[in-house]
Amino acid sequence: MKIVFLLQAAITVLKGGSEIQADLIINEVLKKGHDVYYISDLIRTPQEGRKNVKYLYLKSYGRHYSSLNLIPLIRMLKNINPDVIYQRWRVPYTGIGVFYAKKYSKKMIFNAAARKDVVKNKVPFNHMIFPNLINERIGRYGVRKADLIVVQTKHQQMLLKENFGRDSIVIPNGHPVPLPQFRKTSPPIVVWIANIKHWKQPEVFIRLAREFKNTNVQFIYVGRSAKGIYQEMLMKKSRKLPSLKYLGEISFEETDALLSKSSILVNTSLELEGFPNTYIQAWMRETPVIALNFDPDNLITKNKIGFHSGTFQQMVKDVRYLIKNDNIRNEMGKRARQYAIENHNIKRIGERYIEIFERLVN
Repeated sequence: MKIVFLLQAAITVLKGGSEIQADLIINEVLKKGHDVYYISDLIRTPQEGRKNVKYLYLKSYGRHYSSLNLIPLIRMLKNINPDVIYQRWRVPYTGIGVFYAKKYSKKMIFNAAARKDVVKNKVPFNHMIFPNLINERIGRYGVRKADLIVVQTKHQQMLLKENFGRDSIVIPNGHPVPLPQFRKTSPPIVVWIANIKHWKQPEVFIRLAREFKNTNVQFIYVGRSAKGIYQEMLMKKSRKLPSLKYLGEISFEETDALLSKSSILVNTSLELEGFPNTYIQAWMRETPVIALNFDPDNLITKNKIGFHSGTFQQMVKDVRYLIKNDNIRNEMGKRARQYAIENHNIKRIGERYIEIFERLVN
């Protein structure tokens, strides 16, 4: 079977959440002997990817103008002649992929990666209104006409049904199960991991570190730099706190190593997330998650694998409570690992996708 993975970026050029999940699924698909092609924008000079995957790159017009790749993308798909197209994160490629699939009797799977993928987004009235309006319309067409839709949470499933009248399958993100060899440091490490963006609010983590400046707790934040004035502001605030370190962008493997020795993962994002890979990476390594806003399907609270703080003041209390109570933190960490193994083992997740691919084609 020929399977095309169609994303705006590949892990060879960008290591975001969607790219990581696609790569993990691909690894499981390859084990079954299927042919895998990966089409994406050429955002930057690509690094080496998986040997058995054929990476193809479209010209990058930026996220506002990717619809200009309509003809080149259809031409690529015709040359490949895939059985199934897997597309993740709603962009114009969602609609273009569906258009090709309908025209040439192929199958198209759309995988929602965030809340914005399953709602009808309002297009702001500004100088980018026309390309953004086109992108939104093409994306909506793809959601309405895809052969199958996969969502990450029950909440996304509900929103999709309310906004598009579409049924969907819930398949959570996956992650390899690491060996249970975790050595938490003393003094403890509190970590924040995400690409630096306004809506992820790293400045709140810096503010959190300031609350613990008279303790021996270490605070580390990690992520691709935002650059510009915003990044300069973060660096200026960080330099005032000796216990706070910014490591910049690190590899997926380095992230795993950091979480293995960390005591708490903090998430300060607004409620725009899909399902952060970092949550699963942390839980797999017996690291509880303290979320300011985002608790997907109430999983953190329901399974007692961290805290959903809701306010900054409560987040400070939650971090302090886990730092002071080693036994409770360790028990929570063990519970988190068990939950992650049962629900996010990439081998099981991969098997579900392979079953879907094969069922659609046969």
